[in-house]
Amino acid sequence: MSALLLLALPAQVHAQDAPAAPEPVPNVVEYDLRIASESVAPAGKSVPALTINGGIPGPTLFFTEGDTARITVHNTLSDQETSIHWHGLLVPNEMDGVPYLTTPPIAPGTSRLFEFPVRQSGTYWYHSHTGLQEQRGVYGSIVIQPRAPDVDVDREHVVVLSDWTNEHPQEVMRTLMRGSEWYGQRKGTAQSLLGAWRRDALGAYFSRERNRMPPMDISDVAYDAFLANGETQHRLHAEPGERVLLRVINAGASSYFHLTSAAGPLTIVGSDGVRVRPVDVNRLLIGMAETYDVVI
Repeated sequence: MSALLLLALPAQVHAQDAPAAPEPVPNVVEYDLRIASESVAPAGKSVPALTINGGIPGPTLFFTEGDTARITVHNTLSDQETSIHWHGLLVPNEMDGVPYLTTPPIAPGTSRLFEFPVRQSGTYWYHSHTGLQEQRGVYGSIVIQPRAPDVDVDREHVVVLSDWTNEHPQEVMRTLMRGSEWYGQRKGTAQSLLGAWRRDALGAYFSRERNRMPPMDISDVAYDAFLANGETQHRLHAEPGERVLLRVINAGASSYFHLTSAAGPLTIVGSDGVRVRPVDVNRLLIGMAETYDVVI
């Protein structure tokens, strides 16, 4: 037993005396986001909106896995508080950005620093969690590259999908809460007794009326425009024969989108920031707040 102890002790002493390998210093990536009130016209009519750094959507925030994010959010609004939530990111609770739940709101004329380690990779997004500010323009994209490339492509683009209404979002909410069929009338989807009779659906019509349920529709709001990167038509550069990674984010308030490609099937390689086994689809349905990485 004593011999074993004598042999073990020098090894323990040697391990304690050996200098520890220095830990790598994380790269700090800094951004400033300024939330302001401006007039914009994505649907052809100039209306009040909220912008981030002068645009809708806000700028894309680029990181590499292992970075430290240091983001200062400036609330330049004079009459309302704001917030930014980092949707899908693994952050300390106090950095999450949901006001009155994890993080205090950002008061008018003040700023807040968000600093956290970037512990993952993939496609994510950020948006306001205050009132209906997201619908008014407070959202943007986040791209986190992995430490080592994990998909073989020639180039990549971010595509932020969203819906836009020229109405103030509070007016939209008021119309929805009073059960008005105004949006159905605008879209031509309002249901009537005559229409139900023509479609041999009187039973379903009266059942819905008896249960005081509103008419079913794929979307409750009649939007004035649907946007890709803030535009009703948006061009992305690519050369013939290239493999292109599209990082698609649905930042819409209440709209689903179908994605198709004239170049062939969409190859899904990522969902909500996580790499998945590639699968080909001819049409992809993306819901609110979802993100997909697809190769074309």
